[in-house]
Amino acid sequence: SDAELLGALIQCEAGNQPYEGQVAVGAVVMNRVRSGAYPNSLYGVIYASGQFTPAGSGAVDRRIQAGVSDSCMKAAEAVLGGYSNIGTATHFRPIGAHEGIEIGGHVFW
Repeated sequence: SDAELLGALIQCEAGNQPYEGQVAVGAVVMNRVRSGAYPNSLYGVIYASGQFTPAGSGAVDRRIQAGVSDSCMKAAEAVLGGYSNIGTATHFRPIGAHEGIEIGGHVFW
């Protein structure tokens, strides 16, 4: 399902972050889906070449097989329901790598 796929990516990218940081990573994906500069599907954005390392390495697929944590599933469902805590940001990196909205250990822009 879309929620499971997004939840798995969130867990791979931000499973060690607070819930709001998990939501923010999911919101980046959904902002990309809506942007027109990226593929227009959740799968297409997550698996786009060179975009999300855990997708390209197989970690997202392994996470789906192993199961997604409750908090990451909740974050994915919130984002799929339209919630965003980062506006229209389409990128994130560890804090210090860029200026933007800081949540947990990431900065979003």
